[in-house]
Amino acid sequence: MPDFGFVGPSYEAPSIYQDAQECINFRPEIDPLKQPGQNGVIALYPTPGLTIKCIFNTGEVRGLRTVSGGEYMVAVCGQYVYVLNSSFTPTIIGTINSSTGIVGITDNGLNVYIVDGSYRYTWRISNPSAAQFIGSTATTVLTVTSINSGTLAVGQQLFGIGVSPQTVITALGTGTGGVGTYTINLSQTVTSQTLNTAATAAIVTGSISGTVLTVTAVTSGTLFPGQTIQGTGVTAGTIITALGGSAALSFAITAGGTGYAIGDTITVTGGVYSQQATYTVATVSSGVVTGLTTVSNGVYTIVPGTPSQTTTSGNGTGLTLTLTFGTGTGGTGSYVVSTSQTVSSTTLYALNFSVMPSNDGPFTGANVVDVVDNYFVYNRPNTQQFGSTSPLSPISPSLSFSSKDGSPDDLISLIVDHRELYLLGEVSSEVWIDSGLFPFAFQRIPGTSTQHGIAATFSIARVGNSFAYVSRNIRGQAQIMMMNGYVPTRISTHAVEQTLTDQYVTDARAWTYQLEGHEVYVVSFPTLDLTWAYDISTGMWHKWLWVDTNNVYHRHRGNCHASFQGINLVGDWENGNLYQLDALNYTDNGTEIRRLRRAPHLISDYQRQYFHELQIHFQPGVGLPNGSAPQAMLRWSDDGGSTWSNEHWSSIGVQGAYKNRAIWRRLGQARDRIFEVVVTDPIKAVITAANLKADAGVN
Repeated sequence: MPDFGFVGPSYEAPSIYQDAQECINFRPEIDPLKQPGQNGVIALYPTPGLTIKCIFNTGEVRGLRTVSGGEYMVAVCGQYVYVLNSSFTPTIIGTINSSTGIVGITDNGLNVYIVDGSYRYTWRISNPSAAQFIGSTATTVLTVTSINSGTLAVGQQLFGIGVSPQTVITALGTGTGGVGTYTINLSQTVTSQTLNTAATAAIVTGSISGTVLTVTAVTSGTLFPGQTIQGTGVTAGTIITALGGSAALSFAITAGGTGYAIGDTITVTGGVYSQQATYTVATVSSGVVTGLTTVSNGVYTIVPGTPSQTTTSGNGTGLTLTLTFGTGTGGTGSYVVSTSQTVSSTTLYALNFSVMPSNDGPFTGANVVDVVDNYFVYNRPNTQQFGSTSPLSPISPSLSFSSKDGSPDDLISLIVDHRELYLLGEVSSEVWIDSGLFPFAFQRIPGTSTQHGIAATFSIARVGNSFAYVSRNIRGQAQIMMMNGYVPTRISTHAVEQTLTDQYVTDARAWTYQLEGHEVYVVSFPTLDLTWAYDISTGMWHKWLWVDTNNVYHRHRGNCHASFQGINLVGDWENGNLYQLDALNYTDNGTEIRRLRRAPHLISDYQRQYFHELQIHFQPGVGLPNGSAPQAMLRWSDDGGSTWSNEHWSSIGVQGAYKNRAIWRRLGQARDRIFEVVVTDPIKAVITAANLKADAGVN
């Protein structure tokens, strides 16, 4: 019996008496040059092992993103945001307001954008580290005991585990760039540990009146929208929302018009803009506008004429305004800030990492974020709504939002594919595109609605030329689909689906990696403690699992993925480790990988079969580094997979033993036989085929 289907994917049917095949920590590969029935048409190769690259703080690695250009990678572990350079040295650059759960991360080449459900964050892409050192803080004194790299200076922002956000070095003490003491702006106590500093985006002299920041001198750097302003008396969380030279900082009513009502929306016309100045009518006198409330200062490249004409959402006509624009374009001048306040002239620091304030955009928070045409697009949790920033900006206009309203279900997740925005709801989906509209650039593409939603927010991942996700619709859930244009196509098998039937799958999270020409969609189910992997080059599924010291399988350690510096990296779901997916490492960071293949049923009209010899074709000569021979463990079931024999061991061969054969003889008789083999030794365990010598009984 030269090839009896020993090599193949995972496929355990709802009844193991129909099919009980398992493929755990092996991945099938098809040789396209061989014909069906030949030896080695399908081979089993070991899944990649895990090699440690760096360790963040203890906790869940919640998201990874390689920044455009490939110079940096951003990682979120616990509540800390790290940046890695080409040496894989992690540097803290910010703190977020949550410590668990998957985060969304994307970038537009200028800013990184992060969402964690309740908040949105941005980091202006910049050199993440000025100095790294051992230090501690007590009240407002930073004490540095040793320097690892770089030089400390006034105006640098301080980062570390337990360091308060927006901490800045404001004065030298005994330290002049190295060991010694320094004054910081925020009182706190941090025990001795590795800390790092990064240069602030800018150091300026300025004052704030209302929502206008006036900068009179620049010591260093450049101001941009999205930067946090720190200084004595400044309200925490104040950010720059617009450059003054592009924003209408104030207005005067030139003519009040007629027919207006309180609450009417007023939009300024004219000029060239990415966002128009808008207002709400606050007071009227017999239809004449006497007072307005600013909704948006606008973002202009060419300002409108004076007096500026307006349109309204109501019935009024004739309102004109005289707009006063600021002068700040990165240096001295005036800017718009997020929070109204009064701050006398003082030294101010512009910080590259910001928590977006509650008045940014039409709503707060988001679960998922992506980028298209330089807009960051994101959802509003537990609603149909989604919004976007201005292009090439982390700032969201107040009217820049809409709703996935083709069906009444909430919007659960979104992804950009081929410059189109796919909105996946609870039981339906639809596709939108950037049409250059105002105040919201996007509109629905007719004819793109589907009857499939998404069951798990973070189960969506790019794969091939499209994306895949765990689906849900009004008829049920837990099929895994790949989008084919605008049509979801099922890629899961009944065997995959039966492991998910009537189970909690809402916490599924997925990522994709490409290695040795195989692109694999990996989806883990934390509650089920299970990971499935789909190889699009073969169309086959295998289980990818981690094993504990009791030989109990658990979901794979990878929680999120990024390709950085030509390496596939995954973050651990528990311990803060960052690993390389390493095809040459046959352990999970030193822990054994238990590789298992369970073959199909061997039945011959349910007559007795007598099994004389089984030979499994492992790649021979791999051996163990200590010179000993790795072992394969065989067992079998004669009752359809319900009970199993003892293990029977055979050598795969020492290094250089290229003619070694793994053979088991005198294997008994059965009417229904299933063979199962396990390899745990850290070797390149490749199975190309298996041969069986057996005779069928006559009754």
